[in-house]
Amino acid sequence: MTGRWQMMVALSLCVALFSANWTALYVAQQAISRDLHLTSAAGVWLIYLYPAALLAVLIPVKGRLSVLLLGLGAFCLASFGAALAPNGAMLIGCRAGQGLAAAIALRAGFELAREHFRGTEWGPALVLPVALAVPALIAGPVIGGVITDYLSFRWVFLINVPLTVVALVLVALFTPRRAPHPHPHPHPRA
Repeated sequence: MTGRWQMMVALSLCVALFSANWTALYVAQQAISRDLHLTSAAGVWLIYLYPAALLAVLIPVKGRLSVLLLGLGAFCLASFGAALAPNGAMLIGCRAGQGLAAAIALRAGFELAREHFRGTEWGPALVLPVALAVPALIAGPVIGGVITDYLSFRWVFLINVPLTVVALVLVALFTPRRAPHPHPHPHPRA
């Protein structure tokens, strides 16, 4: 597996993490509302603010690798803050932070991948993140329900911390530092 495909695997794991995180609260929301005394309106904000914040993926970014790492780091911090949130307002703010950080990381990651997969290679490269995102979206409620039933809703957020650290390390290790040249240079004839 070449460096750019290793990078694509690392980016795909990030996509899966963000996808499962999106839907994990659908089941955990009842426990969160009960424990933090959220109103119905606050519960709606908790669920829908993350996907709304993901719309920031439409914002162009510069400095792709550094922005990707920054987005992952911010996602990790927002997840940790959500796990420790003493009230609904802080939890909702951290949830918005998770969505924005995920959007930044996704946009930077896909632009970075686009530099390494050109032309007809781009379509096959996208199969991997999509192949992981769909089952992660489906698994999110199951994961959220199991964690909430056996631990606490706080672990739905806390589990993101080590997973994001792993994603940070994989992205940092496997992302090629230079994009391939668009056209090979012909060798001069002797």
